[in-house]
Amino acid sequence: MLPSVVTSAHSTLGERLKMDERKTGRIIKVSQKGWGFISSRDIEFTRIFFHWTALSQKTLNFKEIKTGMMVTFKPFQTPDKGYRAIEIEVIESEKPDTDTVPTLSE
Repeated sequence: MLPSVVTSAHSTLGERLKMDERKTGRIIKVSQKGWGFISSRDIEFTRIFFHWTALSQKTLNFKEIKTGMMVTFKPFQTPDKGYRAIEIEVIESEKPDTDTVPTLSE
């Protein structure tokens, strides 16, 4: 039988491996300070934080990111802080629809 420490480490690793799957979401907030939030049906009832440094080099510049844009990303759960998005890419074929997208106030 494995010690509980090893078992815990494997459980955490297993949770991280599930998070390696790419998810789809919509930008719901963009701050001029370099951060924002994504909403995704794959992770319900959660605002997923992102920082401009998490944008993929293959996608738009942070200054071009707008509320309502569809994106793909990898979620990463941080202890005590919730989800962060990494490796974010804008889905080019989608146009932002700001009339139907809920936004967060500053």
